[in-house]
Amino acid sequence: MQLALPNFESFNSDQLQEYAARELGIMRDEAQMAAGISATAFNRAWAVGKACVKLKDAVGEEKWEEYASQNIGGGDYYAVYRCMRLARMSPEAPPLQKSGSSQYKQLQIAIGGETAPKPTPRKTDVYKFQNLMASLGCIRRWWREGAVLDTLDEEMITEILEDMQFIISIYDDLKKQIPETPVSS
Repeated sequence: MQLALPNFESFNSDQLQEYAARELGIMRDEAQMAAGISATAFNRAWAVGKACVKLKDAVGEEKWEEYASQNIGGGDYYAVYRCMRLARMSPEAPPLQKSGSSQYKQLQIAIGGETAPKPTPRKTDVYKFQNLMASLGCIRRWWREGAVLDTLDEEMITEILEDMQFIISIYDDLKKQIPETPVSS
């Protein structure tokens, strides 16, 4: 849905004020509705993941990806995998998010909808780095929540170690670029 914008140049001050006051109320209502939908979808993604984790045991490791792609993911295993990962990261209940935007971002990551912007003359690779830093911030907050390791199974720990390897490579490359600068953790 695209919002049709009026020609603000033709508005007088009273019309601008009336428009802004009316639209602000509508925007607040829409934002609240979107936050509710996002929270519901996030909880649903966790529940789908939980169901798939249980179903994988019944289907078997060797047949799981093909089975899930054909019977659950509509040909795309990525969303199934990300939902399962979300459920395994927080096996007892959906992870609590302190803000709707954080939950929405996590949902987008879980379903593969969050992608780094492509470089353009005005959007350089620094935008990709900002996305990486935002993702690392999510990981830091998750880690600081407390007994993280107590909730992870062996398969999840192995996946995390494999997925984090690239961060170690980036760290090593950056250290080579500026060896005299200490990096704090």
